[in-house]
Amino acid sequence: MKRVVLVVAGLALVAGVIVLRDTGGGDLPTAPPPPTKLKAYAAEKFLVPGPQNRPATPAGVVARAGHHKIGLNWTGDAPAYEVRWGEQVRLVTRPGTQLNGLENGREQQIDIRAVDAFGQRSQPVTTKATPRADNAPYTFVDRFDSRTGPDPQRWRLSKRTDCARATSGDGDDDDRLVISSSCGTRAVTLRSRTPFVRNDDESRLVIETDAPSTGGKLLLDLVPGPVSVQGEPVPPNTVRATISTDNSGNSIVELVPDGTTVKPVPAAVPGLTVRWELVLTPAGVQVVRDGDVLATSPFVPQWREATALIGVAALAGDRIRAGVDLIGYRTAKADVPLTGPTPQVRVDGPVSTSTNPIADVTAGQLRIAIIPSRESEPITAVKVNGIQVPLRPAVEGSPWKPGAEYPAVAELPAEAFTDNLNVQLVTEERVQITHTDVELTGPKSSARRESEAPLVDAKPTLADPIPEILDAGGQPIENGAAFNRGRVVLEVRVNALDTSVAGLAGFEIRLDGNHVATIPTTADGPAAAGRWRISLNTGALTAGAHAIEVKAFSTDSEVHPETGYVPFLLKP
Repeated sequence: MKRVVLVVAGLALVAGVIVLRDTGGGDLPTAPPPPTKLKAYAAEKFLVPGPQNRPATPAGVVARAGHHKIGLNWTGDAPAYEVRWGEQVRLVTRPGTQLNGLENGREQQIDIRAVDAFGQRSQPVTTKATPRADNAPYTFVDRFDSRTGPDPQRWRLSKRTDCARATSGDGDDDDRLVISSSCGTRAVTLRSRTPFVRNDDESRLVIETDAPSTGGKLLLDLVPGPVSVQGEPVPPNTVRATISTDNSGNSIVELVPDGTTVKPVPAAVPGLTVRWELVLTPAGVQVVRDGDVLATSPFVPQWREATALIGVAALAGDRIRAGVDLIGYRTAKADVPLTGPTPQVRVDGPVSTSTNPIADVTAGQLRIAIIPSRESEPITAVKVNGIQVPLRPAVEGSPWKPGAEYPAVAELPAEAFTDNLNVQLVTEERVQITHTDVELTGPKSSARRESEAPLVDAKPTLADPIPEILDAGGQPIENGAAFNRGRVVLEVRVNALDTSVAGLAGFEIRLDGNHVATIPTTADGPAAAGRWRISLNTGALTAGAHAIEVKAFSTDSEVHPETGYVPFLLKP
């Protein structure tokens, strides 16, 4: 059964502000490149702000060197900061960032300057650090140093449609794994093929990642069965930690089963790697962030072995990009079975006439996730290449009920060790298939790494300009409310919680389509974020509806301008 997802690009109206985005579709005429340098301008009855005192120098810099990376934090209240190292420069909007793709053993000098709303720079604060190789002991570890995709002997990426990739990073991220997704709120899951086998005392699943990014989720699962996806409900006896970060950078952590939060999650810094650990002890389960215990549960699993799943998802319909520096176990030793090539799977679709045998395969397993549409008996059989085999729950006790994702598994007959698998569910019920994958194993590994580019690139973009009409005292005017003619204030805010942002050259303001002001923001170099207040007199305007357009331009001609609108009403 196929699912159709419709994505509608257009206008988003939030609290009276409309933000327009270029959807990239259509055969439109080629437009001239946008301006990268603006000249100050103010029409009559408009008062625009200008540069004042320079921002204060950042303080309290802390540099933490790691494997091919340096994490940085500092204190300051500027709207943006400029970070320089070697010949590279980055603009960020939070007091922290991470430098990736560095050579281990080579010292880096880093200059950090505060940047105000007009592009004025502070004096720099300088720090030095040297990336070092990570040689910490693990029973299983992957540091993702390869310039190709993840090792298929170790990992499988599970996704509902072709909307996600797990690849080597691009640009500065070339020494880490990048999971990129346009799957929206559905989790994209990296499944470890190495079993997680508990010790008698303490066992740990460790991941170093910059996920969850703003507006995203990170899921860490230990599932007692052959499960490939992270759906709802959570399978019985599964340990799941979910870390969610909203668009303001505020995070919460949830632990199931029976979890309790014992410490708030520190504010997220975009792009900065955090070490998350799921710790199993004889007394229960802990979620640990950079050494601090954030959540606990008295649950003590009765299972000995589990499947480790690491997932990322968006909280809304946004695309996400997550960098992963390390995944490791501190557990009992376990071996990963050798894997063969992955066949194509067709479920309840046209039967493929080409089913060529795959050599050196000794066993195979079909994993499938099913959502029933109504109350019924679970499906207990499936036909694979015409051979009927039993279908069982991947985790004992998994509920079969409408709307719930039911993970199931079938052992494949030898007739199914082929490059194409035709799968038919033995049922008359209407169900939804959300995922299928096949594990073929044998005496030697024949799976190959794939080299692809991330779906979501790391190129900085401009943040959206958000305009708002305030009264003469600087207080917000109720959305949609008409007001008397006279002096009002237009406030423009530009901010973004991204790993890095494009340089802001400034913005133009139009009132009812007429150009009324231009504010450049490149005093010492490009700004990145800020807040500006423009005074305007509406006394000469007619009663009724009016609109202000604010269009922001980058100092990079390849970066699309961003536009915000705010309508307002004047009383007769």
